[in-house]
Amino acid sequence: MPFDTGRFTHVLEADNQEKRAGLKNLFRDGTFVPRYDVSLRYMREIALERLKKVADHGFISVFDFERNPLNVFAAHEVCGMIDASFTTKMTVQFNLFGGTMIKLGTERHRKILPEIDSLNAVGCFALTELGYGNNAVEMETTAIYEHSTREWIINTPSTLAAKYWITNGSVHSKWAVVFAQTFVQGKHEGINVFLVRIRQEDMSVAPGVRIDEMGYKIGCNGVDNGKLWFHNVRVPAENILNKYADILPDGTYKSSINSRRARFLVVADQLLAGRLCIASMALGGTKKALTVAFRYAASRKTVGPTGKSDTAILDYQLQQNALIPLLARTIALNFGLNYVKNRWAFHKESEHAEIVRLCCIIKPLLSWNLERVASIARERCGGQGYLAANEFGEMIGLAHAAMTAEGDNSVLTQKVSKELLAAFDAKQITYPTIDATGSTNWDLSKLQTLVKLVQLREIILLQTLSKQMKQKLAQGSKLFDVWMKEESNLIQSLARAFGERNCLEQLLIVINKESDAGVKNVLTKIAHLFAHTLVTDNLTFFITAELVSPAGARHALELQSQLIKEIAPEALNIIEGLGVKPWMVFAPIANDWVEYNVIDNRRPHNSVLPLSFIVVNNAVA
Repeated sequence: MPFDTGRFTHVLEADNQEKRAGLKNLFRDGTFVPRYDVSLRYMREIALERLKKVADHGFISVFDFERNPLNVFAAHEVCGMIDASFTTKMTVQFNLFGGTMIKLGTERHRKILPEIDSLNAVGCFALTELGYGNNAVEMETTAIYEHSTREWIINTPSTLAAKYWITNGSVHSKWAVVFAQTFVQGKHEGINVFLVRIRQEDMSVAPGVRIDEMGYKIGCNGVDNGKLWFHNVRVPAENILNKYADILPDGTYKSSINSRRARFLVVADQLLAGRLCIASMALGGTKKALTVAFRYAASRKTVGPTGKSDTAILDYQLQQNALIPLLARTIALNFGLNYVKNRWAFHKESEHAEIVRLCCIIKPLLSWNLERVASIARERCGGQGYLAANEFGEMIGLAHAAMTAEGDNSVLTQKVSKELLAAFDAKQITYPTIDATGSTNWDLSKLQTLVKLVQLREIILLQTLSKQMKQKLAQGSKLFDVWMKEESNLIQSLARAFGERNCLEQLLIVINKESDAGVKNVLTKIAHLFAHTLVTDNLTFFITAELVSPAGARHALELQSQLIKEIAPEALNIIEGLGVKPWMVFAPIANDWVEYNVIDNRRPHNSVLPLSFIVVNNAVA
């Protein structure tokens, strides 16, 4: 059944459609054409120029957090289709730096917000230290209050305390929001956040600040990552971001949150939005990689039944089995992300624990998916996929940054399972009762059967983890040893099961609400395939749990192959429905790759641009 690809895009892009469309049209501007074989300095400056164009046209604003929070994520997804470097700079400027200022600051700090929007005040987020990444609460940087001058004195006491991997810090930032252990009248008051100038208006480094370059990376080299050091850097008393804590006129410290650890979790809360920003840009990058791979697979012909090069590689089962399940998974994760974004943007305080779990799983799922898609798509495009101009390398670089930034994926999944286990043991969450009697005889061709198996996987993993933890602790084992050294596989599997089940359920909710018959039909096929992969990718679990028999496992694999064949004829329309516009696809292999190879490849790469434009911009580069 044919379907409306425009409607398909509208369903995927569930919010801010007009802004998304306008932003995509902005990308017709030649500024956004990729440049290769250019200097590190050029990469950084073009990334800033691209970000400034997006900001100047009003497609993202720090005030979005108050007026339209979903637009922050929409901008990240669309920009993630174009350039990982400027989008990474954007997430720090508008979310980590700007979002922290607007959320943790008060009226006295709001004067800087318009300058954040205009990029006159480029900033960075100085949380991570060389020695303290996932254990940031133990950071060493200090902020000591001196009442006689009403100033905070910021210091980096050791090499391990250097602020590390600081995006925007190496070249462009004038300001940093600095997280530091706070001391007032000799008393340790935990971690607070301070607005610190690191460069003057003329871009000279501020007194007492040392800025080091991180160096050349495996990707995203348009991002100016740096190391920050502070030696007796003085900032006014009012530069503490004081929504939850402040220094009073008499020099005493006051906070509305008594626990130092709880206060740290609150001041670092912008990382939740950061995880959604990264998930969104990873989704955009994934859609781009899939678009390139499928367009090439449909146009690249090789040996067919006659021995001639007359068969598109997309017709091969090898190509379909590699790419189509990834397409289905990406669409399911898209709807999972839409759900989490809405929950984050409009949640009540009583829902915060659940929001944390959702944000902490969706970022790993989408960034891991980008890495898998980009790597497999590159391989399935052969030698052409190895050319930088065909954009897979950019996406692989983005994926690896996304897997680590705002929390290492596997550490976040540990947190998800920890929070799930605590809520389950406290009876704060409940699961439906599913009778698994006779499950080995269930009809695996039915979508509802697959949904039940996916739900059972999460329930059984959680019950098993709860039982294992209680038994081992009762036998005298130490909590740290059991959690970190004995149950890691179970912990990781549970978190993934939780996230994947949520994504599948959200896809089914969208299908149930969809009024367009064609879109509903293709989404149902996608849901069926995604659910099948959640079973076939975890057959070891389902067989050992005696939910699926060995014969059932073979049947599931056969059914999955058949679903892939059913979706294959619609694949290019689905790809069009992902919303990556033709002028946003610079990869020669996704365009006229024969024409592209008529001349020397050493030029900025967009085969649809006039040659005169290419030559002029190559000279500039």
